[in-house]
Amino acid sequence: MQPAAPVPPDVQEFLRNAQAFEERMRGAQAELERCLVTGRSGDGTVSVLASGLGKLTAVQVDPRVFQERDVQRLQTAIAEAVRAAGASAARMAERQMGPVEINLY
Repeated sequence: MQPAAPVPPDVQEFLRNAQAFEERMRGAQAELERCLVTGRSGDGTVSVLASGLGKLTAVQVDPRVFQERDVQRLQTAIAEAVRAAGASAARMAERQMGPVEINLY
């Protein structure tokens, strides 16, 4: 069996850089997981809380919405709040990691 050929220095440097990049991304991801963002509907009746990675953790609805009994308005307000939280999470992630896509789940 022949000894393995030595890895050229430029490949070694590339591998070190890739490993350092992976470690930075894992650290940024862990930090985003701990961060919280909020999103509010345009009319202020719904607010949501999500992690910096876009995981929804809470939804708050102003009780006045139920007095009006306007289902369409409530649905619109929830969608607006979720989109706002997703946009906030995406901005935070971009500051931490560079351009990324955040999907709320």
